[in-house]
Amino acid sequence: MRICRPALLGCLLCLLPLCSRGQQREEKQKHILIVLTHGMGDTCCDPLSLGKIERVIERRLSDADDALKTKVISIKFGRNSMRDFISGFIGDAFSLVKDFGCAQLRNAKEEMMMMHRDFESTEKKNDDKVETILLGFSQGGVFARAMVETCEDEVNALITFGAPHSGVWKFPGCDKTMANALSRKWCEYSRKVASKAAYSEMLKSKSVQASYFRDVSDAKRFEQYVRSGSLLSVINGEDDGSDDEEKRGEERKRKTGQRRREKMCNLDVFAMFSFEKDEVVVPRDSAVFSDAPSVPFEYTEEKSSELLNVRETKFYLNEEDGLCLRELDEKNRMKIDVVPDAHHMQFSLEWFTENVIDKYIVAAPEKREEEVKEEEEEEDKKEGVIHSINRFSK
Repeated sequence: MRICRPALLGCLLCLLPLCSRGQQREEKQKHILIVLTHGMGDTCCDPLSLGKIERVIERRLSDADDALKTKVISIKFGRNSMRDFISGFIGDAFSLVKDFGCAQLRNAKEEMMMMHRDFESTEKKNDDKVETILLGFSQGGVFARAMVETCEDEVNALITFGAPHSGVWKFPGCDKTMANALSRKWCEYSRKVASKAAYSEMLKSKSVQASYFRDVSDAKRFEQYVRSGSLLSVINGEDDGSDDEEKRGEERKRKTGQRRREKMCNLDVFAMFSFEKDEVVVPRDSAVFSDAPSVPFEYTEEKSSELLNVRETKFYLNEEDGLCLRELDEKNRMKIDVVPDAHHMQFSLEWFTENVIDKYIVAAPEKREEEVKEEEEEEDKKEGVIHSINRFSK
């Protein structure tokens, strides 16, 4: 049987649009990994806490976009629920972040990579197809930021709620709204241990709350904090994390700080929420990186108006050793907001859906793609101007 070549060519040409549309459908599919990190007195999978938030996110995303392939996980900081609960109070913060946070992030990302139809290996090209969003609640917000800065896997967005980014300066009474008596009892015990352990070489690795205690009321104790190697002092760029004086070296410190900073700079969005009536995080605006105007500074509620806002702090202004906050802000990637008329970690699921899921997860991928494109166009314009100036100067 003879087949006319022009006819065969026409058939092939007819198939091309179908192939193209198939490729477009594949390209339009979005794979988003959402990772939750819980705070003190909570667990990864409590059906009345993060478990409920997981279900709300999954339900909202399934309704929002058929092309959106999502996976929601909550980090379990222990081998079981009880260990996860205890790890909210007792443990080495660095180990918790690395051995549980980073490890579970990697495992979840690999599982999502397997979902790609074109996967042949765990190469970088597949890894890039998974967009990762971290949501950190209270203490878990510090852990989430530590994961951004220290995990091997890249994170695209970081959203924190009532996280003590510039530390807890005083230990308040434990949150009376905690779910049960056991949580409150553990909290009171932890508060007492942390206040003693914050700068103790023997105890600081045993108290999670000590890892972000930052005493600005006394110059000597603040210097102890700076040299303590605590989790917060490291991820805030105030210490390189080494207790061995011979290994500290300025060059080593500079390279470590640069790696952490680059991780933060790679974020498409860093959103921070404080709670208007927060009495657990002291000061409450630590959740949005406010800082003391000087050290020593004896903080009281009446002095809250004296605090530096984030754009006045060293964390923002120190571009070389800082946290990339200024660069993120200039690119409109740093967001600051407050949960109105709310105590610590008190928000409705309706508020969460409207102000977090819809704003930063559902609508975010397309918006971030547009922002990246605009940034690239702006860079091209700048390069064009520089090129023209150089030509003129010659």
